Amino acid sequence: MKRILCYGDSNTYGANPNFRPDLPTDENIPQRWPEDVRWTKILQKELGSEYEIIEEGLCGRTTIYRDNAWPFCEGREYFTPCILSQMPVDLIVIMLGTNDLKAIYAPSEDSIGLAMIELLKVIKNPFLYSGYKMPKVLVVSPIFIGDNIKNSFMYGTYTEKSVEISHKFPKIYENVASMFGCEFMRASDFADASDVDSVHMDEENHRKLAEAFKEKIKKILI
Repeated sequence: MKRILCYGDSNTYGANPNFRPDLPTDENIPQRWPEDVRWTKILQKELGSEYEIIEEGLCGRTTIYRDNAWPFCEGREYFTPCILSQMPVDLIVIMLGTNDLKAIYAPSEDSIGLAMIELLKVIKNPFLYSGYKMPKVLVVSPIFIGDNIKNSFMYGTYTEKSVEISHKFPKIYENVASMFGCEFMRASDFADASDVDSVHMDEENHRKLAEAFKEKIKKILI
């Protein structure tokens, strides 16, 4: 069996763009998409029993940025224990960066590349894999933040600058992946953020992304 660790943020967790945390809870609008909608679970079904998809998504997770109100969302801090707890792993899929674009972090093109480099340093540490083979790595540039962000309830957390820099992810992450000998994929080639909040995916885009991952993973883990 091939084991695949999917390390990501709310779009790996399956956050529902229709859920409004700033409004009273509506039980008919779940905060998290059910298993038959999330791309990780669709991917598991499509790949079948020869693969095990390990869903490791967390809302608010950054690459290396630390928010004192949500310190547990720093991706680098939890990355090592996460890898160790899941070994053996054949492939690590890492799709992070969207939360780095929050206005509070004032991101730049240089900073998003350097942040991913720090995460790949963690993965490429051979001492993590004593007794196991080092897993392959798939770096995924996340979907773009939607142009409708100004009309989203998430405006302020994200701005027009966030949208602009989100379009820089593919080129920067592809270069970083090449530096470390990793595989690369653009999520933005296959899926878009919902017009509702301009950050998270709807049902159809989860399905599209799952199909893209299926084809990519089969090529990597031949």
